[in-house]
Amino acid sequence: MTLVVVYDKGAVSPFDIVGRASVPLIVVLADTAHARRMRPLFAESCLAVYDLADGDLAAAVSRHRPVGIQTYSEPMLPATSALAEALGLAFHDADVVTLLTRKDAQRRRLREAGVDPTVSVTLTDIGGWDAAVARTGLPAVVKPASGVSSRNTLLVRDAAAGRALVGPIIDQEGTVVVEEYLSGMSVPEPWGDYVSVESVVQGGEPHHLAVTGKLRLAAPFREIGQFWPCRLDTVTHAEVLALTDAAVKALGVVSGILHTEVKLTPAGPRIIEVNGRVGGYVPELAGLAAGIDLIEVGTRLACGADVRLPAVAPDRVFLQFTTPAPVEAGVVASVCRRADLGDLPGLVGYAELVRPGDAVGGYGTQDLNLVSVEAADHDALEPVIDMILDRVVYGFELDGRRVTRSARELVA
Repeated sequence: MTLVVVYDKGAVSPFDIVGRASVPLIVVLADTAHARRMRPLFAESCLAVYDLADGDLAAAVSRHRPVGIQTYSEPMLPATSALAEALGLAFHDADVVTLLTRKDAQRRRLREAGVDPTVSVTLTDIGGWDAAVARTGLPAVVKPASGVSSRNTLLVRDAAAGRALVGPIIDQEGTVVVEEYLSGMSVPEPWGDYVSVESVVQGGEPHHLAVTGKLRLAAPFREIGQFWPCRLDTVTHAEVLALTDAAVKALGVVSGILHTEVKLTPAGPRIIEVNGRVGGYVPELAGLAAGIDLIEVGTRLACGADVRLPAVAPDRVFLQFTTPAPVEAGVVASVCRRADLGDLPGLVGYAELVRPGDAVGGYGTQDLNLVSVEAADHDALEPVIDMILDRVVYGFELDGRRVTRSARELVA
């Protein structure tokens, strides 16, 4: 029994893909510099390695008699769907992939199905900007129609300023979505006004592993932390799951692991977006908090096995904190090491994600590290978060200047 993995940078590292695989892997590499750098690792560890650009790819892969196909990279969903169809393997079909990867198509389907009424306008030319914001109102969120990690995602409060900012983004992205801004409910620092739902879908029925709590976003829309269990009351928790159920069914997802982001507004939960793959760092969180191997779950699901998981209910709080890179373009000069955190209470894991010399900067999520801690409850976690913000310190070369910034400054 073999599994095809279509690989590019995504929610799961190549080391975890090969290190935790329970079946032989056939890896198909994207035509990117990152994927090409990973070829030696996959060549050492996998049954075979191919390139998406290879001629007769389906014929070459089919000789290994794969029983399933998987990707952990959102940009690879269309290619994975096409290869799955050529191989006769189960995966999201082309229509579902469009709904999962095109933010304009997803918004339209959710409105048509009566799941979420958020107003959105697709824009391919800055000439349509005034008409777009007249429909959505201000403030408005602008994002690429197809994008990941909050790339080029901005909050626009002023129409004239927005025109100047959005024009270059359209030039770069081709198509953007302008949508009404969903104002969140009031929550105290450091907690966020949104959550995500981690779901396993089989036979068109979503089974929810957990609702993931979030820390407050760094501007403009950069994630800095998530935790299990969340802080929702029973009623809101049920509303979030019901909304996610409706969204998954409206999008026609039959099978797979999904990551659905939900905004908590005074009028009730609203969909931010549904992602057709496992959430970033969620496999690590699942292993830490519940001893669940989500990569193995994904493998079994792709291979057609019946997967039943209980809802996660840890008796402690487990947090992952990620330090955001500066928005200014530059390079990393010095990094934070685990030893720099000293005797941080509850520290259970630390991963360095950049090295000196790495390029940083831009309006998107670019994580410098991953700090994992546990605490007795949410109240006990608050002072630990405060310590992390001060103890994590990085150096950068920005515009010819050497600067040092703490996590607190980078978040602010």
